[in-house]
Amino acid sequence: MNTKRKRKVWGIGSGVFIVLAIAFISWYYPLSLFSIHQSFTYHPGSGTHNGKTYEEEIADFKAAYEKDLKKDLESVNYNPTVNRTQFILPIFEQEWLIGTDSKTIDKDKLDRMLFDVQQARNTLLDLVSEGDYSREERVYMVDSINNFLNLEESIRFIRNGKYFSRSDLQRMLGNLQGDFWAGFDYYTTVFYEISHK
Repeated sequence: MNTKRKRKVWGIGSGVFIVLAIAFISWYYPLSLFSIHQSFTYHPGSGTHNGKTYEEEIADFKAAYEKDLKKDLESVNYNPTVNRTQFILPIFEQEWLIGTDSKTIDKDKLDRMLFDVQQARNTLLDLVSEGDYSREERVYMVDSINNFLNLEESIRFIRNGKYFSRSDLQRMLGNLQGDFWAGFDYYTTVFYEISHK
């Protein structure tokens, strides 16, 4: 084999190797800088709490909450917790949190998720000065605010990580989903229940 032909074969072989290496990196590290789409397909589990799915728990809470909100709007005594919950609730109703269908998560979705959680936290912070809360209610409010801060930290960690493998992302998003569910449970069954009376 002459030298020109060897160089050509070597060049083609190197090119194929580089393409395969980038394809592997893109697949194995879906949010890395080398990844073409920088997105990941998350496969949620089918968890239940007290025999209900997360979706059922949200539906039950919303049905009761809508009655509370209607009553509050008709009342002379404005309840800031009831009024502001309508702005907090959407972060717990994100599409990727509900159901068991696979969901595509990309950096834009993580950015939007982070922004929404920050807005919900700010809404809770506004309640600190707006409402006349007891000491116990304030403790629960601070716990809810801390839950939102932890969510923000977890989202940032996933968003800024460049070399998480597919299995890392599946595990971390599963943990994040669990944290959202726990945050919803705490907000609705502890803080909201006590402070909206």
